[in-house]
Order: sequence, then structure tokens, then C-alpha cells
Amino acid sequence: MEVKLNKRKALVAGSTGLIGNLLVQELVKSHIEVTALLRHHSSSENKLISYEVVNFDELQSSESLFDEVTDVYVCLGTTIKKAGSKEAFMKVDVDYCVAVAKAASKAKIPNLSIVTSVGADPESKNFYLKCKGEVEKQISNLSFDSLSIYRPGLLIGPREEKRAAEAFGQWLQPNLIDPLLLGSAKKYRSVKASDLAVTIKEFSGLESGKSIYHFQDFLKG
Repeated sequence: MEVKLNKRKALVAGSTGLIGNLLVQELVKSHIEVTALLRHHSSSENKLISYEVVNFDELQSSESLFDEVTDVYVCLGTTIKKAGSKEAFMKVDVDYCVAVAKAASKAKIPNLSIVTSVGADPESKNFYLKCKGEVEKQISNLSFDSLSIYRPGLLIGPREEKRAAEAFGQWLQPNLIDPLLLGSAKKYRSVKASDLAVTIKEFSGLESGKSIYHFQDFLKG
């Protein structure tokens, strides 16, 4: 039996990360065609997924990938340890994210979603939160019918890199810390990566203008 495709067409930047990978899988579950941008070759047997290797420093040469796209999802992110320096971190978490958003705005894509972090603030003294706030600030100046910004706390889910301290944190926060975070502090609770991926898919284009979502807004599976 032939599966009827969803009228939406998605482009995901950062499809190999924890959230990006889960989001791609959620989108194809809804029969949405996905173009996944990445820096290294990958492939999929699923005919709905098209992996495209791009140079994020020269994204203008890949403008055709945005043709007929309705929803762009920016899930790019790294760590200072993996990037090697603060400057390299900023290139991925700020410059590349903004480059994708600018290309989407230029192509008149109606809906853009981006994952940042709880506490994101361009004036923060914390380097990580300052970067996340800066990318929000720059993207907010672009033109979209619907801009969805997701600010999760600690993400709970399997990662490619196994680190003992991180594994302990993924156990500690949900079990001992989250129950203590009440009222306005709820937004700092940890978030299941799978729940966030579902929320991003379902909320894209849901509200006009700019919307910022925290823990209490995420759909819980």
C-alpha cells in the first residue's frame, strides 16, 4: 500500500546529534520528507530521508536545498571539549545556526525552530548561556511566520560519547533534583530528548510570531 506523504517538507540541521536524530525519526513517522544537513557523509534506507553534506561556512552554495521546504529545524550544537576552543564552539553554536536561519529566511521558509538552552541570555556572564542567547537574538531579527525557540534543561537520552560524570548527572537530576524544582523553577528540570523531539515536530508553525518554550510546555510521552 502506498503511503500518502505529508504536505510538510522539513530540513534539519544537526541531524546526527541527540535531538536532531530523534527529530528526523519523528518527522518520518508522520510521513514528512526530510532533508538532513550534515558535514560528513551518511545514508538511510528510508526513502523519506535525504542526507546532504554541506559546508556551513558556504551555505549560500546550497540554497536549492531549501526549495519547497515548509519547516526548518536547527539542532546544531557541540561542546567546547569537542570543538577544541571557545572560538570553534561559537562557530557551530552561533555562526552556523544563524547561517541556516538566514538561508531559511531568504528562501521565505514560513516556520523555523531552534533548540537553545534554559537560561539563554546574550548578556549572561556564563559563556555557554551567552552564546545561546546571542543566537536567539540574531535569529529573532529575521523574518518568519512562526519562530519557535526551545529552551530545555539537561537532556536525558543516549549519547554517542559515553562519559561517567554525564551518566551520573542523567541519573541524579531526574531522581533527586527535579522534584525540588517547583513553580517558576520547573523550567530548569531535565527533559527527555524523545519528548523534546516530539514537541518540536508538533509545535512547528503552531503559533504565529516568536514563541519560547520551556520544560512545562514540552509534550510528555
